[in-house]
Amino acid sequence: QKLAPKLTAQYSQDAIRAHRLDYLKHYPELRHNISAWRQESLTALLKSSGHGLHSESIAEEVFIHFLEARQLVTPFDHCETTLEALSKNYQLIGLTNGNADLARIAVGQHFTAYFRAEEFGANKPEPALFKKALEVANCSPHQAVHIGDHIEDDIGGAKALGFYTLQARLTAKAPLPSDEADGHFDDWRQLPELIKGLGKPALKNILI
Repeated sequence: QKLAPKLTAQYSQDAIRAHRLDYLKHYPELRHNISAWRQESLTALLKSSGHGLHSESIAEEVFIHFLEARQLVTPFDHCETTLEALSKNYQLIGLTNGNADLARIAVGQHFTAYFRAEEFGANKPEPALFKKALEVANCSPHQAVHIGDHIEDDIGGAKALGFYTLQARLTAKAPLPSDEADGHFDDWRQLPELIKGLGKPALKNILI
């Protein structure tokens, strides 16, 4: 609103989001780079709303503010204490299709490594992120469990490579339990026992 008043006068938040989703239909190659997708779609909208040659620089500055706000997250109850406990026995590796930056989030201190899809040009459920995590962890898929909330991207993608999987169902809008997952949880405190229940002493890595 401060940097682009002509845009916010013409478009609501919902309209801006709808434009971003439609933009991807025209430029599907951006699906692996959510940051570029957001910035480029905003630049296009700024141009169409009359910001002319300033559109690109405005979009860049807006995106800086967006990324700062993106990292201001409040973990679910018992998330951080559970991760801290698990990190004493397992390597924790973060994988995301988005642009969260664990280096700027408190829970990041419990992770061995983390990777974003835009660094590899491939989103989950494609194998690139999973394989990179296995490389860093120096283990095979049957020695790792992938924890996620998306049935296709997380559960399906990891299962296709031979991982154990646990489905996070932490919100009211969570999908129904997937038969493909090896377990499900709606409270972080349930995780340690679920992991032990996988029954493989070779298990040593958790990918989230």
